[in-house]
Amino acid sequence: MKLKNFVLGLGIVIIYALVLWQGIEAFYPAPQWGDFCDNEVGPRVPNLNKDNVCDFPPEVENKQLACGKADGFFVYKYDSNGCVIDGVCDECNILYDDARKIHLRNVFIVSFIVGVVTFILGLTLLKIEPVGSALIGSGIWALFFGSVVNWRNFGAGIRFGLLLFVLIVLIWFTVKLNKRKKKKGFGFSFGLGK
Repeated sequence: MKLKNFVLGLGIVIIYALVLWQGIEAFYPAPQWGDFCDNEVGPRVPNLNKDNVCDFPPEVENKQLACGKADGFFVYKYDSNGCVIDGVCDECNILYDDARKIHLRNVFIVSFIVGVVTFILGLTLLKIEPVGSALIGSGIWALFFGSVVNWRNFGAGIRFGLLLFVLIVLIWFTVKLNKRKKKKGFGFSFGLGK
């Protein structure tokens, strides 16, 4: 029976993780590169003419360097000989990255709320095993998922604070849960002895 409960509990955690991920993607899809850019990845490279003779204008090089510092893609303009004469900074990837950051922040918030609610449901449904334990594990998974997808957007201090907070809460709930079980166990065994 313990093995069946373990397998069922593990199944609940796995399916919960998939439902969480697919639910977020179905109702709040991630921004797509093509919505912001012309489906080109990386900067466009200048072509040289058939004699491989082109003077690269210094002002274009300065624009290109400034564009790179701003995380944009420099798009070259050519003359009829295929030589670079100018260019513009395409900032579509900056807009895409900003939209992704907002999306990942919101996924974190949704995962955090869903994880806490699931964790609390797991604590209150603990008498029905393996559902209670699986929901506790699923709540922890939701917190993990939300943090991982948004991890690069957190500063080191926020990462540390978040991990420390979750660790303290998990230890507190574990101690509280085990004290409650221990008290019930002692009361029950004393009742049998008399």
